[in-house]
Amino acid sequence: MEIAVRNRQRTVNPDQARIEKIIRAALRHLSSAGRVRGRNLAKGLSFDPLTASVSVLLVGDRRMRALNLQYRGLDRTTDVLSFSQLEGPSLQQLSAELGDIVISPAQALRQAKERNETLAREMEILLIHGLLHLMGYDHEKSGYQARKMKAMEEELLGAVEKMVG
Repeated sequence: MEIAVRNRQRTVNPDQARIEKIIRAALRHLSSAGRVRGRNLAKGLSFDPLTASVSVLLVGDRRMRALNLQYRGLDRTTDVLSFSQLEGPSLQQLSAELGDIVISPAQALRQAKERNETLAREMEILLIHGLLHLMGYDHEKSGYQARKMKAMEEELLGAVEKMVG
């Protein structure tokens, strides 16, 4: 399991070691049942979370806004974007690379304050949300998909809290 965390912003100083621990704990939890099969992931193929690699990139609001505009057509900053390596028509076999999670810590901090949460908790939520997107979950497709993703988020957040604290 390989997790790379890169900080490309200077506004907020999140705990990069904790970010890595959260992703690692979530992948361990997913592997506890053996192999994982995503709902719409890579045409129903499965993968072993313990061999997965994930990249986490922390960026400022300006960069996040540019990425959101480029990839989603939305000209505003957002909290998290995910770029899965397990989707697409040209995929022939599964790679150990799940993909990239991009987070704006400044946006996460604003949301944490609005929700009366800590930045650490907000980052956990965004990391788990982004990881599930990498695996093929998509809350924007339907109400059913949104409920399924929310249930998995809650399960992973609970597991991560037990493992990481």
